[in-house]
Amino acid sequence: AMKRKYAVISAFLIICLALSACSLGSGRKQEDIDASEPVITVGEESVSYAMYRALFDSYLPYMQYAGQDPYESESNLASFREWLVDILSDDLITLYQAKQSGFELSAEQEEELERSTESEISELYNSFMKIAEQYYADDPSIPVTSYFESIVNEESEYYTGVAMSWEDYKENYRSEARHSAVVKAYREAVCAEFVPTEDDISDWYDSARVSDRENYTANPEKYKTDEENFERFFGKSDGIYPITYVPSGYSRIMDIVVTPKGELSSEYAKKLERMAAIKDEYADLMFEDAVSGSEENAARIEELLNEYRALKESTDTEYEEYISEARTKIDEALSELTSGASFRDVMLRYTEDTKVAGDGSSEGCAAFREKGELISLEYRSSDDWSDTVKAEFGKLEIGQYSEVFTDGESFRIIYYASDETAGDVELETIRADVAAVCAASVRDAQFEALLAEWKKDPALKVDYDLINTIGNKEEN
Repeated sequence: AMKRKYAVISAFLIICLALSACSLGSGRKQEDIDASEPVITVGEESVSYAMYRALFDSYLPYMQYAGQDPYESESNLASFREWLVDILSDDLITLYQAKQSGFELSAEQEEELERSTESEISELYNSFMKIAEQYYADDPSIPVTSYFESIVNEESEYYTGVAMSWEDYKENYRSEARHSAVVKAYREAVCAEFVPTEDDISDWYDSARVSDRENYTANPEKYKTDEENFERFFGKSDGIYPITYVPSGYSRIMDIVVTPKGELSSEYAKKLERMAAIKDEYADLMFEDAVSGSEENAARIEELLNEYRALKESTDTEYEEYISEARTKIDEALSELTSGASFRDVMLRYTEDTKVAGDGSSEGCAAFREKGELISLEYRSSDDWSDTVKAEFGKLEIGQYSEVFTDGESFRIIYYASDETAGDVELETIRADVAAVCAASVRDAQFEALLAEWKKDPALKVDYDLINTIGNKEEN
């Protein structure tokens, strides 16, 4: 059986209806069908034959790639068709219920809808026009605007069964985008009423603690990546959960990192290559003279030394210019620390680590700012500190910061903030996060149950006679 999940469908593919057993036989042929005919309806809401067919075409290659080819058997094809009906029916019945209840988007939701829709329409216009311009370049006898309208006609007919003008296409897109926004917002509003019980929270915690203890006892090196992913992405990405067990051997450091801007010249690299070659030749000549007991190569050795000194002076000068701004910046940070400023405050003013300080589009990780990042001298994690940083950390005691040191091309100062407390993480310290995880699960389950009740509405109708013409091998 196919696994059910909520699918995010494009605006043109986001309305529809209910599910029941269906046979594969159909007396209808595709050439006799008006593609704008509805295949699923509820009240005034519907999904067209064209829209369903487009969804079928879209998902088919993914199913085949996943090893669930609908064409392997008639039962697979029937299940695939029903799964698509189910995907569409969830959104359609939710839209219907939202309208029946008088639900409306908030002012903030309306603003976001307007912004995102206009942005998407602009992207579509640019995409269609780019194709039209390519056609025009091949055959300028037809105006580029005619190519554009033809593309829009074809696109809209494929998804709706009706060939639309650009203006009609935009209005239809806005309508479907609104339907999508209403479905999402109404689901969130309904699900806000579903809250996890204490039993839900304690059951999740007990199960996770057993699993985490086994996992991080056997694989302690995974803890850094998993915990930092939780601190950075919880609530922003799927599949991220609070960690309930901490292996021994982990600490926290704060980090001020500054990296030179710009690039060293190509000539700089060539000079370094020449300097390496000089050292090799110098060593060979010195060895020859030492073995022979002569100074036969003395003149050449002196030439090499002079050339090397000149190259070194040149590269040193360029490198100093390259790093001067970064060195000044890190020295200023060290000066503030020496004057007694808190490491955290200095870090937030000077560090160029966007995971900590943000980058304009993101504020960075609050946990990294407050507690620091994880480090261990016992384990090597998949996304770890360099050996240089670990060596400097090994010299420190809790509450100490390092001198400025180089790490690759960067300058760093690190601060030993704390040691992680090994063992079970107390539920009370992560209760809110566990409750959020449980709430998502509870809301999914309860909303599924609510959808099942909504789908019992006799107003929901599915035209399986039409649907069963889609995907027949002889039609593909």
